[in-house]
Amino acid sequence: METFPATDFSLQCSFLWCRTAERDTLRHMPHSRRLGAEMLLLAITVIWGGTFIITKSGLEHISPTLLIGMRFLVAFVVVTVLGAHRLRTMTGSTLRRGAILGILLCASYLMQTTGLLFTTASRSGFITYLYAVLIPPFQFLILRRPASRWNLAGLAIVLIGILFLTQPAAGEINAGDLLTIGCAIGVALYIIYLDRFSRIEDPANLVIVQFGVTAAVALGLSAAIHPIIPQRLTLTIDLVVAIAYLAVLGTVVALGVQNRFQRETTPVRATIIFAFEPVFAALFGVLAGEPFGPSQATGAALVIAGLLVSELSGLRNVRRRLQRVPR
Repeated sequence: METFPATDFSLQCSFLWCRTAERDTLRHMPHSRRLGAEMLLLAITVIWGGTFIITKSGLEHISPTLLIGMRFLVAFVVVTVLGAHRLRTMTGSTLRRGAILGILLCASYLMQTTGLLFTTASRSGFITYLYAVLIPPFQFLILRRPASRWNLAGLAIVLIGILFLTQPAAGEINAGDLLTIGCAIGVALYIIYLDRFSRIEDPANLVIVQFGVTAAVALGLSAAIHPIIPQRLTLTIDLVVAIAYLAVLGTVVALGVQNRFQRETTPVRATIIFAFEPVFAALFGVLAGEPFGPSQATGAALVIAGLLVSELSGLRNVRRRLQRVPR
């Protein structure tokens, strides 16, 4: 989200996990096994938090559209090689739905990455997480699935937090913040359609298609706008490391770890772990010398509080329904 990117793929974790939670994750599990899984989930949350400052540093050497295109081109090649045996099951509907997801993903990353030219990594991390509380009201508008009062309360708390993050004492709202809000809207739409499409398509094939489409759209757009907005590319070791981090660690490895180990913990604990992504984004930003004063700290705390109010209330409802299922 990136982070959309995520971004990165914490963009889909909590919401999809609500749908696919298994009853036995809520039963007794060996403490060491669950703790090990949660440490790995925390590790990928740290990786996702690092994508914001890594992206911002990468933008010193490359234009946003080129960075997104190269990042997802590398990720596409890796997941295609790893999932080559699945390609024979690819269908026309998978290609169409994957293309829709790829366009939404590309638009979200374009806004977030371009926004990082004007705002800080820490602000970007917290504002991006607005997507989590936008999902319920958007679900109502698109799917007529009602939002709970806790979802709306969480949204209100997050919006107040963003006001603190962008008030004059914190540097006022800027073009980068507005682009990041646009990213949050795009990510919320992306997750809603991802949930919808992954019910009827092979999720692994959807990942392959959407990565390919995201890379193609970003690289095509970069070529198209080059006569108007010259694209920058200075090939340096720092840029190669940044792209490798974003594509391999922040996308492919993190997604693989999440898919393998998230089932070893409960939805509530997973949501709390992933809520630390913007916290790590802010921490890395501060370590890189970005300002982060009391106003921003207050706003950040409110964003996290609003996210937990919205997400955990929904997960408790899922748990109650699962507990009512006959065993």
